[in-house]
Amino acid sequence: MWPWLAFALFVGLIYATLGIAPSVGRALLATTIGAWSFGHGLPTLLGGGGALLGWRLFRRAAPPRAYVMLGVAIVGYAGGLLWLRTQRLERIHLPEYGVVTWLGWRALVPMLGDRPLAYSVAALLATAVGWGEEILQGFVPGRFYDLRDVGANALGAVLGAVTLAALRTGGPPNVES
Repeated sequence: MWPWLAFALFVGLIYATLGIAPSVGRALLATTIGAWSFGHGLPTLLGGGGALLGWRLFRRAAPPRAYVMLGVAIVGYAGGLLWLRTQRLERIHLPEYGVVTWLGWRALVPMLGDRPLAYSVAALLATAVGWGEEILQGFVPGRFYDLRDVGANALGAVLGAVTLAALRTGGPPNVES
């Protein structure tokens, strides 16, 4: 039950902030740390995070397919960041929906087990949440439905599932990852 509660709370936070998220994001972007975070910071964090995750795989003696999946995720995130380079605030969709996928996966594992189906369903669930967010934005003053955002949400969800699967491949059966 707790994993579903965490999932619901995070999704609720996303939906509850639909009206204020752009203003908060623009205010953050106007600061030095925000400009760096949404600019060169995300690619820097991607590189550093990828290196740390690769080290974790190495320490766990993960099979080669785990490195391939992690590489696919890193290239996918880099491509997504490049795609959204002119809409810096939109870059938040990639990690945001990776987190939604992770929370969904944690809730689904007790029912589906730690197998590919759980990762796929978690990514589909996160994509549906992202699509729902965009539909709701059509009813919020000053916001609108944007198919590009639906794509960014789905990309973040799928890359989150691939990253999670890479980290879980060949590792101990620990759901706390």
